[in-house]
Amino acid sequence: MHEAPADITLNRAERLLEVCWRDETPRRYTVRQLRCACACANCVDERTGARILDFKSIADDIGITHMELVGNYALKFVFSDGHDTGIYSWDRLYDLPTHQ
Repeated sequence: MHEAPADITLNRAERLLEVCWRDETPRRYTVRQLRCACACANCVDERTGARILDFKSIADDIGITHMELVGNYALKFVFSDGHDTGIYSWDRLYDLPTHQ
């Protein structure tokens, strides 16, 4: 289980989230990538685990309007399309592929 990152920076202009993990160099994630990776019940079928979200419905220029810590184990984002139900645990966020 990963502990909280040392630092989290949202670059709104470039639509990138940079996470500095305590044991590694910074990792970058695009906002669109984060939105597409949401695992909430609106995006993934709770019973089958099948993806419900149509990636084509997510705009390339999607942004994050707000983000907040959830306890000491996750981040919650409010995306510019109004989606706000996903919680990204440190483990889930760490396991996402990074943006180069």
